[in-house]
Amino acid sequence: MTSQHATLLGRAGEFYCAYILEKRGIRTTHVDIPHDDLWCTRPDGQMVRVQVKTSSKPTFQAKGHKLPRYNFRFHQTKHGSPSRVVLLFADDRSLVLAMNRDDITGGTLKLKPDRFTKAAQEESLKRVFKLNA
Repeated sequence: MTSQHATLLGRAGEFYCAYILEKRGIRTTHVDIPHDDLWCTRPDGQMVRVQVKTSSKPTFQAKGHKLPRYNFRFHQTKHGSPSRVVLLFADDRSLVLAMNRDDITGGTLKLKPDRFTKAAQEESLKRVFKLNA
């Protein structure tokens, strides 16, 4: 994948995630600053800084691995990421998982494809954004 294609895929993921959040009553503003892609306002008025990570499809990590994984890379910084929420977008499935940034350690998060389901998307958005049922 070329650098330009990766950039465009990432931006598409940001706008798709904004769409998903807006449908659930979360106001979003697209921003282009380090570590923040969306500034969101929950229905209770709380502002949340969001970083979106996009993976086009699962890939095999090494020869002999039986299951492919989605890879989401994070840049390491001295002071950590100010974003409190990360949205992981699986482009080929058009599904999103929400996580608290503090729950992610290391530079790469690898997830099995079966983690991305409609039910997991809804549960993670409700939990992380503190949405009522």
